[in-house]
Amino acid sequence: MLRQKNTPFCIALNKIDRLNLWKTNADTNTRDTMDSQQKATLQHFEGQLNKTKLAFAELGMNVELYWENQSIEDTYSLVPTSAITGEGLSDLMYYLCNMGQTSERDKLTEKDNFECTVLEVKVIEGHGTTIDVVLTNGLLKVGDTIVLAGMNGPIVTKIRALLTPQPMKELRVKGEYLHHQKIKGSMGIKISAPDLEAAIAGSELFKCSNDNEIEDAKE
Repeated sequence: MLRQKNTPFCIALNKIDRLNLWKTNADTNTRDTMDSQQKATLQHFEGQLNKTKLAFAELGMNVELYWENQSIEDTYSLVPTSAITGEGLSDLMYYLCNMGQTSERDKLTEKDNFECTVLEVKVIEGHGTTIDVVLTNGLLKVGDTIVLAGMNGPIVTKIRALLTPQPMKELRVKGEYLHHQKIKGSMGIKISAPDLEAAIAGSELFKCSNDNEIEDAKE
């Protein structure tokens, strides 16, 4: 059914904890837990993996381990997991999120209203106080006027920089960021702007284009 409707998907290759002599590393990502296994366990895994690939090939489907899949357009990704121990589940959630933010991003539908929420306030070296936000819907540009809740009242400021993490990293990981002139929802963004020191996490962020909208947002 998924193939008929051209729906992207990945495949959870479950029950890796049932492999011979498996050493459990609860809630660990797949590749780390694989690295800790004995040679005999890895050989058993390779044997089962090859049988799985053959079974899918008989159905006319190419499959490959997700970290070795170089052609996601015509090859489906296998994500080894254990629902019992939690091993590989972080890989599965990551892969699904990555699919949604890359191959499926252009298919997102937009609503008329702007929606953005402040998640965290933090000081970043070279950028001063920044806010991590989730832009659910709408467009943000460098220079836009934004209004958000502050501990001493509404904060009105202008966006100095829109930042996202380098590929394969997340907002919480310290490192170099990619700079953007504009960003369209839905995605997580780090915003650099003046006067964010008293910003309140969990509050709504408003984008304003004139004085009346600023007053409405402050209210």
